[in-house]
Amino acid sequence: MKTKYPVHKDYRTINIGVPMYAPQLPLFQRMTLFLYAKQSVPSTIKCQKLTLKSFDGYTLPIELFSPHTANDKSPCILFLHGGAFALPANDFHKKLMCEYALGSNIKVLFVDYRLVPKHPFPYGLEDCFAAYRWILESGSEFAIDTNRIAICGDSAGGALAAGLTHLIRDRKLRTPLFQMLIYPVLDARQQTDSMKRFTDTPIWNARQNKKMWNLYCKNATTQPYCSPLQTPSFARLPKAYIEANEFDCLRDEAIEYTRRLQKADVEVVLNQTKGTVHGFELNWKSEYTQQIIKQRIAYMNQQLAVVD
Repeated sequence: MKTKYPVHKDYRTINIGVPMYAPQLPLFQRMTLFLYAKQSVPSTIKCQKLTLKSFDGYTLPIELFSPHTANDKSPCILFLHGGAFALPANDFHKKLMCEYALGSNIKVLFVDYRLVPKHPFPYGLEDCFAAYRWILESGSEFAIDTNRIAICGDSAGGALAAGLTHLIRDRKLRTPLFQMLIYPVLDARQQTDSMKRFTDTPIWNARQNKKMWNLYCKNATTQPYCSPLQTPSFARLPKAYIEANEFDCLRDEAIEYTRRLQKADVEVVLNQTKGTVHGFELNWKSEYTQQIIKQRIAYMNQQLAVVD
């Protein structure tokens, strides 16, 4: 079945969707976990499965991806996966982490944060904060340069990444070098033009988005750090790379977030990809997909090469 939107030829047959009904989620969570586990890691990368204690004593699983060629003191990307706050990381997330690790010769820390419906806001965000603090406090034991840490998140992971930068600033931890927000979730109000227009786009749309917010945080407008576009101050946040897809209900949130950061004198690169839909990396073999991933890696290399 083809989408009615004039998307790039590589994405015209992608027509899956994320179920946002609480009773169905456990099944889809298990399926997604299976896909992630099945995806192999290149022999050139060492993957360490570790744990840390989150804010409430929960034992939080993390994974550290380290290229064999990484330096004794390597930069590190904290990777926060998408999935509507409801699904675990999937196979293309693992592929992305390996691409980032090898493409920039850096370590990537994956956080298996807690999910809805059992764990709504703030569990996921606090898990991510605990992981960032772990890098600062324990990273040197794993040959991580704690002066060169960045945060990357896609979709719901983008909301966590953006919210995390506000939390880090307000709790007075060391600021990350940059934030990379890939087609991020940013605004619980859901009133943008793209949100009103894209109610039936493949993979993700405005109807699913509304259900997601109801599961994650029904009163997001009263919760600091939950809906990042509504936070009062954008001052002293890290520079950013932000990606917005053309046929994505989240598109205008990313563009507005860019504007708010720029207004606060934060340096931002906005990449408005053309013909793309949410989660377009599902067509991993697409030349256009790989081109966009290379643009992300180029930004990482540029930023991580700078040492204060």
